[in-house]
Amino acid sequence: MEIYKDPISLFKQTNFSNTIWWKLKVNISAYQNETENKLVTEIFKNRSFRLLYPNIHKRNYKHFRILVQLYEDGYVCWINLDGLIIEKCELKQNQNLKYEQSLIKEKIPSILKWIQKKSELNNKYLWGGTLGPNFDCSGLIQTSFFKHDINIPRDSFQIKSFCKHLFNFKASYLALQPGDLLFFGNKEKCDHIGIYKDDGLYYHCSGSEFGRNGIGIDSLKKTNDKISLHYKSKLISAGRVVRSYRWDRTIR
Repeated sequence: MEIYKDPISLFKQTNFSNTIWWKLKVNISAYQNETENKLVTEIFKNRSFRLLYPNIHKRNYKHFRILVQLYEDGYVCWINLDGLIIEKCELKQNQNLKYEQSLIKEKIPSILKWIQKKSELNNKYLWGGTLGPNFDCSGLIQTSFFKHDINIPRDSFQIKSFCKHLFNFKASYLALQPGDLLFFGNKEKCDHIGIYKDDGLYYHCSGSEFGRNGIGIDSLKKTNDKISLHYKSKLISAGRVVRSYRWDRTIR
């Protein structure tokens, strides 16, 4: 497969098609809008995307960013043309995995071990971080599942909607299983996420204002720890990943 270091020429050749999928050959950053440098996510090499804007051939092309939708999680974001290296890709047919839920469950110990190893590295909270060692809360969770071939949405509120709902708090944490996801926020929106470890403990990546400025462990048990108490007061619900995101079934 030929690799293209001049993607704009390739997009022009395909008339800016939004049905063709491209594979990234480098890690890149993605942004909230066309002009500002507000990071919303980092994108791994070998992930795939389709072009959303522009969608027509322009003779005098002056855009330095393009709007794309990622294949693995449906996420929409802006990426820079500068430094973009891609190749055209053929998407694999999605398999109907009869035992998908049990296969995911088998991977949970490895997912938790992966997070533990990342927590032991020097790290800090990074809004939009997914590549590591610096993550944001949902970036840590999404990447931990991605690394084990399980695709889930990007943002915490999207993951909450995607998961199998278990219960709303204030239920007992004793009903949780390792790998269950914890959602935090308010009545309007979930804005933080963690993953249950065991014995009332969970991993999450929290910021510096109310958290640990990086990956840490907090508790659902009775405690005097201010950070654990803060997040416990924001706890909304628990959910479980029982499927992998599929483009043909779960477009948001």
